[in-house]
Amino acid sequence: MITGAQLVAPEGFGQLCKGIIYYFLVNDPIHNRVRMVEFLLRKEPIPVIFTFTTSVFEEALEAGLILETGVVEKFPPWLKRIEGVTISHLEECRVSVKESYDEKVNRRFMAIADLVFNAHKILMREDPDAEINAHASLSTPIQNPARLRLWFYTYITFGRNKWALMPRSHSSGRWDRAGANRTVKLGRPSPWGKKAGYPCDKQMQQKISSGYVKYTSPKHTWNRMLREILTNEFGCVAIEQGEDFVFRHPQGLPYPSMAQVKYWVRKLFSLRKREVAQKGGNRARARSGDKGSFSEKLINVNQLVEFDGYYISEKLSGISEGSVVDSFCVVRAVCGVSGAIVGIGFSEGRENMESYRMCLFSMALNKVKFCELFGVEISPNHWPCEGLSGSIIFDRGPGANYDVEPQIDWLGELELTPVFSGQSKSTVESSHPRDKKDLEQPEVLQSKLNFVTMARREIRQLLEDNLGSDARGRMEEAMLLAGVKATPIGVWNYWSGRGRDSSIGMQFDSAVRTFLSQHPATIKQDAVYFYGRKYRSTELVATGIFDRVAKSAVVKTTVYALTMCVRHVWIDLNGVLYELDMVRTLRTLEGESDISLSDLRNLDRLRRAAVEKVNDQRAALQQVQRDAFKHETGEDWQAVKHTKGRSSKNAASMRDKSDFNRSRGKEK
Repeated sequence: MITGAQLVAPEGFGQLCKGIIYYFLVNDPIHNRVRMVEFLLRKEPIPVIFTFTTSVFEEALEAGLILETGVVEKFPPWLKRIEGVTISHLEECRVSVKESYDEKVNRRFMAIADLVFNAHKILMREDPDAEINAHASLSTPIQNPARLRLWFYTYITFGRNKWALMPRSHSSGRWDRAGANRTVKLGRPSPWGKKAGYPCDKQMQQKISSGYVKYTSPKHTWNRMLREILTNEFGCVAIEQGEDFVFRHPQGLPYPSMAQVKYWVRKLFSLRKREVAQKGGNRARARSGDKGSFSEKLINVNQLVEFDGYYISEKLSGISEGSVVDSFCVVRAVCGVSGAIVGIGFSEGRENMESYRMCLFSMALNKVKFCELFGVEISPNHWPCEGLSGSIIFDRGPGANYDVEPQIDWLGELELTPVFSGQSKSTVESSHPRDKKDLEQPEVLQSKLNFVTMARREIRQLLEDNLGSDARGRMEEAMLLAGVKATPIGVWNYWSGRGRDSSIGMQFDSAVRTFLSQHPATIKQDAVYFYGRKYRSTELVATGIFDRVAKSAVVKTTVYALTMCVRHVWIDLNGVLYELDMVRTLRTLEGESDISLSDLRNLDRLRRAAVEKVNDQRAALQQVQRDAFKHETGEDWQAVKHTKGRSSKNAASMRDKSDFNRSRGKEK
């Protein structure tokens, strides 16, 4: 049995300390010897075999003169660079092929085939090297004895693998050129002549390196970077030489060629550093490979939630005139483990903190209740996600002004993404709905929907994404065996059903007070007035608040409202939160209650403007009517005679009264 191990011998143990030593332990009932082979790795390996008796070898082991380190080597150390690489790939990388690697290895093996067949006998000899040398001289063609010994010892040392006989041709041309003091440029001839140019020494390499760092930018072209290096670092000037344009140094000092600059930039800087320097961090990241999923380091649903907004492509229709108005932003909150959308918020125009607060409000609520606020009816199993997350990621813009101190009871960590860094929240970025792009002329898309109906549509879009998106990449093997549906809701239900849920519950009234904004309102004897719209509920009526308000009196208060739908508002009375519904009449049309806060403000503005307009016209209207009366009768509107005291009841007055009654047919 032949085994191998790597040994290191301390000083004083002869030639064993010259390099890496490999030994052969031959088990034989008569002879038990140790054969050692020394390979000098910095030049052509030279095999040297040492023979010890068993007692000498064991004594050296016990005395610590021979130490075993590392693991058993399976491949020659001079072939480390190609270990594990397939021979077919190495063949493809060759430029000129006169003899394949397989032919080279087979030729070497045929030279030692007889030695391998008799390896056991050869190693039992007193001088195995002499036996191998004699075989080399008798071979046809005659072999070099040292090289033949190397092939033989290498083959039987490294598992009798014929590919251990591979030549070291992969190291050809890799010698270090920097150490020699050369005056002639190395490499292939230049287009300007065989001896044109200068060798690139250490000093020139340092200038190229520093110039690349200083003058490389994603906004600069490669030619600009080359110009900056040659002119600023090496002091060259560009001149016109005949019909050519070239760089020259005024004092004739050495400078690199364009090819040399490119070569040493590739040598001194890795591909990743060059990508970042020349294309920018974002483009380099987009071209780089994935480093893994964000969900790999998460174990619970709602453990980490990412927030981001997107803008719908359609322009909405105004509530009053139906004209084109700015679209609105939809903010989504996506669970890092399941990919389920756990919250949604809206804002008119641009992305703002109000939409993020609405999204948090939707996360805290039971989703059946939340959808009912917008007039959307869903089943509980369509959107089972309920509860806040202790770790959230916001966009830096809206999140920069978020006051986290009041949220300390539930918020554990708030992370703001770097500027222009989509991959910092790639989970939510990849979940946004996208329109199909084309190269046609741009056009304006006007939707027939208003803000509230568009919000309803986006809630339905959310349900579609949660119940139908492909979540195969988030499925574990156990989930496949359990028959879990490969959708975000399927993944959510699987982990949540096993207690792997980090959701933080919040009471409804606390969610309203925490996330919804307050607005001024008034309490009158019949209802709560919010921007001219009346709100009431049976619970609020039962408190007797309207009975305590005097007639024609107005009590100022505040209410909580959703900015995107004012179907309901909430009022805080004596520490209790009451939900108020819009007061409907038989004349209320379907859909009139479903408007946004801005639309309600606009309607209130129109109502106030209409009242003000009537008030402004009332005096003029009265005057017009009085002028018309005088024109028709010749008398003033208030043609009266003022007499102090009571009216007289003399004979004349009695006759006038009798005539008046007779004209009315009442005379008796």
